[in-house]
Parts: sequence; C-alpha cells; structure tokens
Amino acid sequence: MEVLDLSLPSSNRLVNDYLSSKMKIEKFFDYDIQSPLVYEVRKKDLQKRHFEREKLVDHLLSFNKRLNYHTQTIDNINKLLDPRSVVVIGGQQAGVLTGPLYTIHKIVSIIKLAKEQEEKLNVPVIPVFWIAGEDHDFAEINHLYVNLQNGIRKRALPQYHNRKMMVSSIEIEQNGLMEWIKEVFETYGETNYTNGLLELLNEYVQRSNTYVEFFIQIINELFGETGLVLVDSGSKEIRTLQSQYLRKMIEKNRDIHDSLLLQQEVLSTYQYPKTIEMNESSANLFFTQNNERILLEYNVEHDIFSGKNNECILCGDELLEIAEKQPELLSNNVITRPVMQEFLFPTLAFISGPGEVSYWAELKQVFAVMGIKMPPVVPRLMMTIVERAIDSNIDEIGLTIQAVLNGELSKARETWLEKQTADVDGMILEAKKEVERIHKKVRKVGLEVDPGLADLLLKNAEIIQHQFEFLKNTFNRSILKRNEIELNRFNRIEKSLLPLGSPQERLWNVFYFLNKYGDDFIKDLLALPFEFNGKHKVIKL
Repeated sequence: MEVLDLSLPSSNRLVNDYLSSKMKIEKFFDYDIQSPLVYEVRKKDLQKRHFEREKLVDHLLSFNKRLNYHTQTIDNINKLLDPRSVVVIGGQQAGVLTGPLYTIHKIVSIIKLAKEQEEKLNVPVIPVFWIAGEDHDFAEINHLYVNLQNGIRKRALPQYHNRKMMVSSIEIEQNGLMEWIKEVFETYGETNYTNGLLELLNEYVQRSNTYVEFFIQIINELFGETGLVLVDSGSKEIRTLQSQYLRKMIEKNRDIHDSLLLQQEVLSTYQYPKTIEMNESSANLFFTQNNERILLEYNVEHDIFSGKNNECILCGDELLEIAEKQPELLSNNVITRPVMQEFLFPTLAFISGPGEVSYWAELKQVFAVMGIKMPPVVPRLMMTIVERAIDSNIDEIGLTIQAVLNGELSKARETWLEKQTADVDGMILEAKKEVERIHKKVRKVGLEVDPGLADLLLKNAEIIQHQFEFLKNTFNRSILKRNEIELNRFNRIEKSLLPLGSPQERLWNVFYFLNKYGDDFIKDLLALPFEFNGKHKVIKL
C-alpha cells in the first residue's frame, strides 16, 4: 500500500472554508485546528475540568469485556484513571457488516490522531469510538450495496422493522442475517479468505443478540489490537452516568433551544446554510415508552413535556425525576448528543464527517450555554482505495486519479464514444441528406400527379430516414461490442471509485477488500503515514 495526497475541494462550502481558514473560526468553533498549539491549549483547558473518571472506567471495562475484547483495550480504559489522560473520539451508527467504508475511515482517523498526539503531548491519548446505538432509524443501517451483472443494487436485510426502537435493542434474526451475508459474499467472489471470513462472521452472528453486539465483535476483530475503546450510547448502563447531565439539559432546554437559533442566525449572516431543523417547541431529548423513542416537545406556559401527538405527557418535575431515577428512559438527539459526549469524556479532539462539521458549527452557543467548550473538530481522513487493476485502467484511458475523482470520467467516456462512432455518424448523416434531396424531387413529382398523396409521401420519407437511424444504431452497437474491452475500463473505474456517482466510501463495504486481500488489509492501512492536512487520501493497493 501507498498513500497519495490530493487536493479535492469539498462540495460543502463551510467545510472548505474551515479547512482553508477562510472563515472567522471564532464565530463557529472554540478552537482553530490549523493552529500548531491547538492540542496543547485544549489539553490545558481539559485539566481545569472535572470528569467522573472512576465511574466512566467502571462502565467501559464492563461494556468492553462483554465481547471478544483485547488486552490493549482494557489497558487503555484503565489509563483514563490518569487525570492527565484525554481521548480522541468519533462515532457512527452500527451499520450491518460495519456499513459503508466511511465508518472504517473514521475509526482509522481516531486511532491515527490519538497515536500522533500521544507522542507529541506526552500524555495518554485513548482512541474511543462512540456507537450511536440510541438511534432508531433501522433503515439507515440495514443494507449494503453490491455489484451485480445488471448494475449496482441495494441489498437490504430480510428483517422488517418499523418501530422507533433504539438499534441497541433490535434483536437479530440470526438465520436470515447469515443467509444475507452469504449472498453478499457471493457478489465478492470466492478467494482464499472467503471461507475463513464466513466462519468468523457466523460465529459472531451466533454470539450476538443485537446488531450493535454484532458490530462490536467485527470492530474488535479488525481494530482491537490498537486498543480502540468502544462505547454504546444506547446502553442502559451509560445512561446512569448521564443522569446529572440529562437533568441539566432538561433545566436548560429553552436555553439550548434559543442558543441554537442564535447560532443559526450567525451562519445565515455568513451565507452558510443550516443543517439542523428544529421546531419551536423542541426539547431536544427523546423519551422511551413501550420500547419506542418519542421526541419530546416543551410547552413553556404549562411546563409540560410531551410527544408531538401527546403519546406521553410529563411535567418538568416528573421528567427531572425520571432523569435521576430512570435515566435509561431518556436519550439525546442530534443537538444534545455532542454535548453529552463532552460531559462524559475528556475530549482532546472530535473526529467528524463532512456533514458533522457543518452541524457542529451550529452548536457553539449550545456548548456555551452548558458551560463547556466545544472540542477541536477534526474532519476525518477522506479516502479512496484504488486497486492495481483500476489504477492500470485509469492509465490506459489517459486520465489521472485526480481527474477521475474530480468528475472528469463521464466526459472522457463521452468523448471516447463520440470518437468511435464519428465515421459512421458522419456517413449516415450524409446519406440521409442525399436521400432527402432525391426524395424531395420524388415528392414534387408525386404531388403533381395527385395532390392527395402529400401525407403518404411525407410518411414514406420519414420511414426511409428512420431506417438510416436503425442502421446507425446497429453499426454503433457493433462498434461498441468490438471495443467492449476498452469501454469496460471506463465502467470498472466508475463502479470502483464513483459507484452510482457517489464517493466510493459511501457505497462500498470493507469486507469486499478483506475478502480479496485478507487480514493484513486493515493492518497495512493503519501503518500508512497519514497527515491530517485536509487533503484527500488515495490508497494504492
């Protein structure tokens, strides 16, 4: 493997401005990640705060010891008892088979930045991955995309689920999941690694009750030796640690609401679009009733919290009591989750996706209302994995990887197609013109014989012209079939690097590469010399 840095602008203007320091950072974030002293400053700021380290360690030890853990992870958890220790943290949903590649890229980013800063700061820096198990949108995690002969297709799990349950609570249908996994692997093709992977996954399926447990076992298999620490926001036990902070969020729910709106006005002033939609009465917390999550709204006049359709109705004091005695019934939404994360962990840096950079920019005043600073928000490593055959195909069509990723592949294919068919298209065009010239004379004679033949003559001319189009299409199909090898180069490049016009990391799954290249794929990826410089990483295999 080797890594190349490319300058590829994001489609998100805010992210571009953030990475290039073209925005007034202090308006949106508490730290400037371009500053060489950013982590030193953040480390000192964290030393002024208090964290419930003993309780956090107890929970993390209990949670991480449940499923195929590594001793390196346990060692890292215990390091959190050191008051100097900090974490690099980021999170994602528990996608089936880990979901799209960007989840893997985020974990690699967490591990690499933690290791880098531990060496520079000379304090323990622990990599932590926050599993968004409290999320209830099963449709976001229940599928992968596969490459079939008739094109790229979405392959969803056979399990149907429409209740708003936390993913941490959704039980696996083991037989259906394993059959689905086998069908996915059939699209990858059998290699020397296939049977071993399927046996391992079958073992993990049998040992898992939920999709979060299945996700944890895979992540531990791939990254456990790095000491990666996992936390599930959907676990009941962690909600006990959150109790005092949930109370604070309830007490300050109007301040949180108003501060978000004020920050969105700041974004608007600088012509950045908002990404968080919040209604006027939103309380930014969920309440669990009958195992379903209900987004709470707040009635200021009556101090009442309720569901949108009055599924539940609680006065302020009742909700505060729930936060104290039954915190497992409450959970965060997109606005309060980042704040909760920062209350629990001494965060040196938060590893974010591009979309997260945008919505965290809307939270600056929310953090201020809650009395803490937003951590340095570091965009994760953006990667594209280029296999050797694909790299060769790119050379053969006369493009570069940068040109392909910049969207020039489609234009190059159109140009190539036009070149292949140019002679036939030109010849047919001339033939059509010549026949039309002759047929025009015939029509003139026909009209002199019988003016009533006008429609028939025009129809005849149309049929003749249509036959030329038929010939042109037939010739062109034959030409393309004769050049099928070359045309397939374009198609292979597109499917590998820009499937369905999207970045590779948003559709393809890591098990395609594990099935083809084996166990060392992740180790080799982690060994690469990544720099957090905002540039796109091309990984050549």
